[in-house]
Amino acid sequence: MATIRAFTFGEAAAWAGANPEGVDPHRPVTGVTIDSRTVAPGMLFVALPGRHTDGHRFLDEVFARGGVALVREDAAAQGPCLRVPDPLAALGAMVRAAIDAFGITVVGVTGSVGKTSMKELIAQALAARYRVGETQANFNTAIGLPLSFFAAPADITHFVAEMAMRARGEIRRLTEIAPPHLAVITTIGPSHLELLGSMEAIQAAKGEILEGLRPEGTAVLNGDDARVRELGQRLSPGRVAWYGTAADASARLLEARATAEGGVFCRVAVEGETVALTLPWPGLHQAHNAAGALLAARRLGVPVEEAADHLSAIDPARSRIQVREVGGIRVIEDAYNASPDSMRAALDWLRGQPGRRVAVLGDMLELGAWEEAGHREVGEAAAEAADLLITVGPRARWTAAAARARGMAVHEAPDVEAAARLLAEELKPGDTVLFKASRSMALDRLARKVLGSEGAS
Repeated sequence: MATIRAFTFGEAAAWAGANPEGVDPHRPVTGVTIDSRTVAPGMLFVALPGRHTDGHRFLDEVFARGGVALVREDAAAQGPCLRVPDPLAALGAMVRAAIDAFGITVVGVTGSVGKTSMKELIAQALAARYRVGETQANFNTAIGLPLSFFAAPADITHFVAEMAMRARGEIRRLTEIAPPHLAVITTIGPSHLELLGSMEAIQAAKGEILEGLRPEGTAVLNGDDARVRELGQRLSPGRVAWYGTAADASARLLEARATAEGGVFCRVAVEGETVALTLPWPGLHQAHNAAGALLAARRLGVPVEEAADHLSAIDPARSRIQVREVGGIRVIEDAYNASPDSMRAALDWLRGQPGRRVAVLGDMLELGAWEEAGHREVGEAAAEAADLLITVGPRARWTAAAARARGMAVHEAPDVEAAARLLAEELKPGDTVLFKASRSMALDRLARKVLGSEGAS
């Protein structure tokens, strides 16, 4: 199988459609960056406009560090450079060309909830047989995807790309950069409803990943999500494989339960073969993701047993949900992002924990017209899953009201500092406390306050 390899500035210029100036075409490219401070000899610096500055302002620093710059055609560059009409478009074109030149198999993953976890699990499952690269952290945009690709190991055969969006056309652009051989959609929910205006618009935006699927490509889709299923039914049946609990699922989740160690045990039937595995990640919803990852790996040639063994060995630190203990209190931090669906999933896991269960829930952003209803739904779910609720932020007042109406004990805090004081009074050994909200609510700071300056035990 072809593998990615080192490439030269001559190849980079051809891929980018660039006019080279003062560049040795045979010189190897040692890396790609958009940060002039990280430039080292032989690196390609992509000069991009930013919110606060423009990369073209730092060209002298780039040249002094031994770098080559990818710049606009009219840039005042006094050093080795590749001139193009649009550096960002050229960066994407380089990725597309490299993928085709080196025969890289691309897996594209999107969804309103669970896309990062699914990306991690698919990469782990594929690693049973292949050398795998993946988008790093939240590098899931037209800038982040190329940077992740060029930072991947030099011999990758597969690349798993998380594809995010905040507007129509953004996922389409990502599929133009890295056209998927296999596309995955996890869920379609009200995340970004405020920006896109309707659930139909969100569905259409997520569906762009299927429009960008290679002609010979396959879609692995969550058959339990009605809007995902509707998208998949627009493809010919031979190009779609479903995962979930439905009877027609090619990867059918047969059993899922939490383990005493904080992970999740599951049994999955994958195209006639049943496997059992234990993920060292919290959350019953991860069993559903595991079914999708097993199916994706199976469709790309990894035996089901091998993929399952690899999933069982995944690093717990790769989970977005972190579980730590301090002073006999179990702390669950899931404060990276939040929507009604992901809130309910976290609360479902909290429900199965021993001892007193405390939910600290903050505002969910970008829900638009669904804002009040979504927060109230979460409040009702909290009343079923936890013994005590502490809300943080103005929108969470609806969460508090709905939970209180169900007879739950509720405290409302206007900010992180007030919530910290409440928790200092309320928490005691044997409690499990969940922190979840949209990232800007900074509940990760609150979790660290509970854990103390030493962080974890």
